[in-house]
Amino acid sequence: MRYRSEDFEVDGALRDVCILDASITDWRNLLEGLKSRDWTVCFAWTLSESNDGVIPDADGLFGRLETEPEESARLAVQVGDIWFTCYFFDIDEIEFTFDPADVDGPLPFAHMEAFVRWLGDATRKDVVVTMEGTDHRAMPALIEYSPT
Repeated sequence: MRYRSEDFEVDGALRDVCILDASITDWRNLLEGLKSRDWTVCFAWTLSESNDGVIPDADGLFGRLETEPEESARLAVQVGDIWFTCYFFDIDEIEFTFDPADVDGPLPFAHMEAFVRWLGDATRKDVVVTMEGTDHRAMPALIEYSPT
């Protein structure tokens, strides 16, 4: 991976960090793995009046989302000064969004790279960074990472 400023131009669109073809096992690995990181991690249910910030297990999280259609959840992870946010749209795709304005040089890029590499290593899946969108398969990857 290398820093290219044109990939992070502020153009009104966010950037997405994605794992395509995700499974519940990948979500389990991601959520469990976050517990051992020293990053700031915030979790909240949108309908709950009291959010304790505790990250639920993947099975409980998706079970609740399935049985309570009005419920949603938000997970935010801060790496350096970059916030990566996930809204659990689809169990088949892990997607975190971040603001490209936060990646304005080599040091912030190193923080983004650390998150991308960690996500791939934690799930043992390929990770792509794309422009914000809904069909990540059709979009060219700005950055790709394959764990070894």
